[in-house]
Amino acid sequence: MKALQLVAHGQPGIFELRTLPDPQPAPDEVVVQVRACGLNHLDLWLESAGLPVQVPLPRTPGGEIAGAVHSVGKNVSDWQAGDRVAIQSNLFCGECEFCQRGDESLCLRGELLGVNRDGGFAELVAVPARSLVKLPRGLDFNTAAALTLAGSTAMHMLTNRTQVRAGDWVLIIGAASGVGSAAIQIAKQLGARVIATASNEAKHRLGHELGADAVVNSADDHWPAAVRQITDKRGVDLVIEHVGGPVLGKCFACLARGGTIVTCGATAGREVSLNLWPIFVKQQRLIGSYGRNRADIQATLEWAAAGKIAPVIDSIFPLAETPAAFAKLRSRQVLGKVLVNP
Repeated sequence: MKALQLVAHGQPGIFELRTLPDPQPAPDEVVVQVRACGLNHLDLWLESAGLPVQVPLPRTPGGEIAGAVHSVGKNVSDWQAGDRVAIQSNLFCGECEFCQRGDESLCLRGELLGVNRDGGFAELVAVPARSLVKLPRGLDFNTAAALTLAGSTAMHMLTNRTQVRAGDWVLIIGAASGVGSAAIQIAKQLGARVIATASNEAKHRLGHELGADAVVNSADDHWPAAVRQITDKRGVDLVIEHVGGPVLGKCFACLARGGTIVTCGATAGREVSLNLWPIFVKQQRLIGSYGRNRADIQATLEWAAAGKIAPVIDSIFPLAETPAAFAKLRSRQVLGKVLVNP
């Protein structure tokens, strides 16, 4: 098979398109023919050695995978060749206390597909059979790949880590990001009034097209004041945040009394400084969110098949041009998701 492998870290890293032996499934594994794989900021961290774990190279990146079952291990009976599937990228053991209660995002022995083991920027990928999710009828591979990680992350944040009430003000950071573009649509479906942030005119337009009631300019250092003005100085009930760094502090300036911030990322920095006084005086909450559970992926794909949400796909690259896809995401000029079609 053909696979795009990272062979040296850097910004940019060094990639090679290699011919590798086809993966063979272990007894409880399935080999999937990759039809589409999304690019994620996690891949950029892998490229630049920015992850808090050391990853041995070469490594095939890519965790946002949709495709068709190619072959199955001897102990697999639930899947057969040709089944159309998405893959849950936060691989889970299925045995620990958290997996047993359906909280695979908290798995004690979890791994990240495309980081801890080779991922989907390849023609074939081997994964545990328990990580597969069946694609709903009529859902195409590109749509599934564009939602299976970013979209399900947003679903997990909005429906598992917190709950949205009809009429709530919800602030979505990064309207043009994979998580942000999905979160706008999910929050609107749940009856929220949505404010989104965007750093340029194209992203601003996209936020409105996705259903945001208002979009504020995040390139303006005083954007939290605009959020408070929109809410008549009250503030928002919920913030969906995935940037970290100074942005997280600004989100507290937007938050109403009793409000909640759910955060799932730290692309702008992992260390933050917070003034605790208003947090406890106003009884606010900061909630972490990591990955997704199987139920989140299933809900996301079912919503997509029902036309409730749709991914924003910026561009699609062939496997040999995956380094160009990395460069495009690195440029921060992307609207939605970048995909690779092996």
